[in-house]
Amino acid sequence: MLITVNGLVTRSYQTGNHDRVIHLITEENGRLAVMVKGGTSLRSREAASVTQPFTYGNYELYRGKGGDLYWLRSGSVTRHFFDVTVDLSRTALAAYLCDVATELTDEESGIPETATLLRMLLNTLHALAETDKPCELIKGVFELRAAALMGYQPNLTACYRCGDGYPANAYLDVMNGRLVCADCQTALNRLHGRVQEAQAVEMGERRIICPLTAATLAAMRYALTAPDRKIFSFSLATDEEIHIFARAAETYLLNQLEQDFDTLKFYRSVAD
Repeated sequence: MLITVNGLVTRSYQTGNHDRVIHLITEENGRLAVMVKGGTSLRSREAASVTQPFTYGNYELYRGKGGDLYWLRSGSVTRHFFDVTVDLSRTALAAYLCDVATELTDEESGIPETATLLRMLLNTLHALAETDKPCELIKGVFELRAAALMGYQPNLTACYRCGDGYPANAYLDVMNGRLVCADCQTALNRLHGRVQEAQAVEMGERRIICPLTAATLAAMRYALTAPDRKIFSFSLATDEEIHIFARAAETYLLNQLEQDFDTLKFYRSVAD
């Protein structure tokens, strides 16, 4: 079977002495594992060009009957995002975002959400490579949009208890995906005992809340609703606000996925 796909290389690793396996995220075929014969050989210039992580290109693949992997027949580069590799923090962040996208896509299953996720990942890599937007801001936007694509978009319209749509201070109730204003959270604390900022136990259930300011709440609302090409067209005034925004987005996504990522740990160590 022979297919032609447009895809982004999200992972690449050596197997054997000279071969390489790459993971592609494609619009119509989901996530594909592809064997590249001689992919680590210096003589294979074409393979080296089209199989590097953060490369978007056109790939001609084939697979024999009963085979588990596709094999690379030929490929051409549409866009390299190598500029992210100039800065170690941006390289580490790009690797983490590709891991998230890989986790969220199904193998050999193209659904509309996959195409949307791929476009978002390409826009995010462009922001990392071509803009001076803070890494934490870019990361938070991607994490929120990824959670929404999974079907876990938080309801940030208003406080779920009192209906206040513009609280000066509020909290993201991570486990329930909803907003609670500071006054209502204080009332809840009185009812259920003092709740720690990051984690507590309420009626035998795990509870996680993240503080939000008016500015970070507005930023989260924008990140979730803006058109794809404008998701990074905003800023936050202070590093503290960026930190609050990024912490809430990361906490929310990781709890929906119920997992952590080694690439995220590496990014954290580099950023710190």
